[in-house]
Amino acid sequence: MTTARTIKRYANRKLYDTRDSRYVTLDHIAAMVRAGDDVRVVENTTRADLTTATLAQIIFEEEKKTPRLSVAGLRKIIQGGMPASSTPPAPPPAGSAPPTSGGPSAPSSGGLGGGTAA
Repeated sequence: MTTARTIKRYANRKLYDTRDSRYVTLDHIAAMVRAGDDVRVVENTTRADLTTATLAQIIFEEEKKTPRLSVAGLRKIIQGGMPASSTPPAPPPAGSAPPTSGGPSAPSSGGLGGGTAA
């Protein structure tokens, strides 16, 4: 089993592949993922894991070039969260009412998508 390829992200937003000792672009990282490489992106000074944000950025950039995801599919992701998320949803704040069925008297969440389009 191989270890993840580590990409360091520097303050100037440059990405550095530690395995090949070279600077890379988002397109390079996308090619690595397509080739089956396990890629991990970390912020150079804090070692914070930026893998998820980087992969989301790659998807965003590719969607700008050639849209492939449907609007309905993107809405579902935003409304219901990511299907492959390994993090359980956060519990409601203490003292809050249990979720309602979403009928006309249900209060708006106040966040993104908190309401229906007319």
